[in-house]
Amino acid sequence: MAKEVIFVDGGRHQSPIPEAVKADGYVFMSAVRGVNPETGNVDDDTALGQSRQLFANMKEVLEAAGSSMQDVVKVAVFMMNLDDRGPFNEAWREAFPADPPARFAVQVADMGQPGDKTRILCEVTALARS
Repeated sequence: MAKEVIFVDGGRHQSPIPEAVKADGYVFMSAVRGVNPETGNVDDDTALGQSRQLFANMKEVLEAAGSSMQDVVKVAVFMMNLDDRGPFNEAWREAFPADPPARFAVQVADMGQPGDKTRILCEVTALARS
């Protein structure tokens, strides 16, 4: 099977890492964060705001890959602080109002972005529809 590398808007985030790879009927997303697509930064300091932006970014990448939020089957959640689960769960219920995907969450010590305000990031697997 062939694989298709997905860069949203030609890789507007100025990274050599694609937003997703489509292969064998699935979309595998790279780490998705609450980055404001207009500024390229994580502008919101709150877990709820970052989570809402994260899900908006997730939706955009999935649609670029020919998929959708309803096609998400598994989400791995990485948090700087597990106390952010409440705000994240609020945004989760907004993003997945019915039939949510499987998920797990772990606390991590570092998001790997010096000076970045990222509190939460997700790795996503979804069905590819086209």
